[in-house]
Amino acid sequence: MLLINVNGQRCAAELQDIARALNLGPQALEELQREGYVTGLPEAASAPLVAEPPAAAPKAATASAGDELRRLMKAKMFAFDLACRMLAGRDADLRAGAREVNSESRFLDWLSDASARIEAASGAERAQLFRERVAQAAA
Repeated sequence: MLLINVNGQRCAAELQDIARALNLGPQALEELQREGYVTGLPEAASAPLVAEPPAAAPKAATASAGDELRRLMKAKMFAFDLACRMLAGRDADLRAGAREVNSESRFLDWLSDASARIEAASGAERAQLFRERVAQAAA
């Protein structure tokens, strides 16, 4: 799940924050770097790793944004359905919160909340299973 958040613009500190929100340890980013999935992280969020796309290609940027939104909504619906099944009727607050998810950061916040509720209701192992399945679906 952390790997899908690497976009060439987030610095290591931002990715570590995301890893914490996903209940991943600090070694998650280091492991991705060691395996070669993540290289050359920018020092600050304002320093993009890749050059800006040329102005002559707005259709590609729009398609990318559309693909990203579809991926986010697909992951949201999968996570929502799975959380509702795991909480079996104790999910009214999560349902309300899911309506507010319209960005990746809100999705990560909602995902963290859902994971905490599953852990409280069913234990850490079940919450970890939830996080793993959502990560697989989002990949």
